[in-house]
Amino acid sequence: MAERVLAGEDNSGFTHLASLDASNAFNRVDRKEMVAAARKFAPTMWRACKWAYGDASALVCNGNVLSSSQGFRQGDPFGPLFFSIALRPTLHALSQSLGPFTTPLAYLDDIYLFTNDVDVLRKTTCFLSDKENIIKLNQSKCSMKAFEDIRGKGMKMLGTLVGNRDARLNFLKDKMRNELDKLNNLVDLPHQHAFLLLQLCLQQNIRHRQRSLKTDDFGDEWKKMDERLWEEVQRLQMRQRGNAPEEEEKGRLLSSLPARFGGLGILNTPTLFLPRSTLSTSSTIPPHPPPTPTPQRVRCAELWSDQLSSFMEAASQPERKHLVENASKIGRSWLRQIPYFEPLRLSNHEIAAGLHYRLLTPASSPIFSACAEDSGLAHDEVCRQRETWSIRRHDSINRVLHTYLSCVAGATVCHDLAGTQQGGGTGKGLIEGKRPFRASATSGISTCDTVSLEPSTQEGRRRNDIRVRGGEGELRNVDYDLKVYGLEDKSVYVVDRGKPAEMEWIDWVQGRMVAWLGKRDAEVVEKQPRIYGGAFRPLVLSAGGLMSEETAVEWRSWRKGMEKEVWHGLQSRVGVELVKARARTLWM
Repeated sequence: MAERVLAGEDNSGFTHLASLDASNAFNRVDRKEMVAAARKFAPTMWRACKWAYGDASALVCNGNVLSSSQGFRQGDPFGPLFFSIALRPTLHALSQSLGPFTTPLAYLDDIYLFTNDVDVLRKTTCFLSDKENIIKLNQSKCSMKAFEDIRGKGMKMLGTLVGNRDARLNFLKDKMRNELDKLNNLVDLPHQHAFLLLQLCLQQNIRHRQRSLKTDDFGDEWKKMDERLWEEVQRLQMRQRGNAPEEEEKGRLLSSLPARFGGLGILNTPTLFLPRSTLSTSSTIPPHPPPTPTPQRVRCAELWSDQLSSFMEAASQPERKHLVENASKIGRSWLRQIPYFEPLRLSNHEIAAGLHYRLLTPASSPIFSACAEDSGLAHDEVCRQRETWSIRRHDSINRVLHTYLSCVAGATVCHDLAGTQQGGGTGKGLIEGKRPFRASATSGISTCDTVSLEPSTQEGRRRNDIRVRGGEGELRNVDYDLKVYGLEDKSVYVVDRGKPAEMEWIDWVQGRMVAWLGKRDAEVVEKQPRIYGGAFRPLVLSAGGLMSEETAVEWRSWRKGMEKEVWHGLQSRVGVELVKARARTLWM
């Protein structure tokens, strides 16, 4: 509203803006008043409010018990909502008292009065003098400015600044210096931690300024920050040589695309300016009813879709394949994975490998030294002239699946590993023990289920990967055989021949790849070994995390029997193992 008044885009006639500061706001509100306001203005929240704050709280201080009937509990997520509800009757009464030429607006305890009455602060102080059980003003911090002064010098409000261009630019530069200092400190952190902070914290702080501060008239500052963010991504990528111009353009585009489209989700300036230009202004203050904010992902969806379609149309076949893999849930799960424990930790080289594939970066040398062939995208994974990581990748994912299926199945875990394992290891005999997770009462899976790793079959030394026996749940009597394929296979074609005009490129490519994985699924079923009762189901994944349709159906059936934390843990662990495997063979 302040920006609209300064720009003359309304007919309110406001000449002054008063800022009110509440003293100890969240600890002063009387709980009885809060419960009464909740019953009147938010009846659906009244019972919760009364349950939490209807009675006095007992506080222990130096062995003495104090009774507290004011304020909110520290850390209560409902505190800001209940505070706003409690303040609403007082603000409404204040508005009625000040008359039609003053409009009070509040965001939690930040209260502003838009007015043309120069005596509004005195009137407000008098009105609130007998309402200190709700709010008490800190007179030394309350102020009032004329809009003419704000146009010349600016005014800070709600964490941003309104005013002329120079004032806003100086404010932005000061905030940018703080963020740049934080960016420069990322060099001291492991790359996984640095990337998490860059993606989830620092760039979000920067983008918040674009949403809250009017910066349409000085975009150069944002371009400088975009350049610094891209430099940090390149540092984490640890490439041995600089990018060619076409590689640079491609990398910047993919870096700015959301993770669900195969990018990194580090948005750039043009994308963030789009929502601001689409905002409509209203001549009525305040608007009634209040507009429902449109999520940024909805506002930018058309732009992202157009950028993705243009890129896919001009991309090579390997680039199309890898972009679809990167957009899959498992393929992008490692991006936001916090390394709570060792199996989720990624080394600097592994983070660089993950970024290498997400930005579709070619190898540093055009010729692969091991085989003297063209070192195309992901040739590292399929080169026959060097040691591959396919068996170790298979075994690591197999162990992850076994661990999490055991968590669902309940108390007993059986590792029946007699004989030779895939990958050349030796057997370990029968091991039984308690699992760290238990099936819930509503999981639909009995706690007497047994999950076996690499069980024997009726065909001698040939084994499946996982066997589940017993119980009444989704996993009853099933043998699983895991296969992980690299989509660099030349039989996987994703050309535009046959593509419907109305179909999005990413959907078309994904359909072709899933169909190819489905054929591999059928081949595994055709060659399945005879087993001792039960069903046989293949698990077919690509090296980047894409699944065949049948495997996706099976995973969804697992989800019904898993608690939410276990399910997300399974996807994260598989995604991390795939990145680790790629890092073993990547020739950067």
